[in-house]
Amino acid sequence: MNNDELKNNAAFQNLSPEKLQFIMNFMNQKKSDNARDMMAMLMAFSGKAKNQGIRFSDSETDFIIEQLKESMSPEERQKTDLILRMMRKNR
Repeated sequence: MNNDELKNNAAFQNLSPEKLQFIMNFMNQKKSDNARDMMAMLMAFSGKAKNQGIRFSDSETDFIIEQLKESMSPEERQKTDLILRMMRKNR
């Protein structure tokens, strides 16, 4: 997804400029087609956001994850979904 698509996505219309820029920077990073690497990348992103006082809603997080999963094989998507379900269950 390019920056214009992100800016025009209805889910992101009311974001602060700082939060939108943070997401755009993250989305412009090289994406992995491996579930384990993608989860490590997502955890690093989450930690960096938290350190900057940025919080994401569940729908924002789901959107970001779906964008990251686009380049994955069906098997890797399934692994990612399983990992996410386990993480959410333990919250």
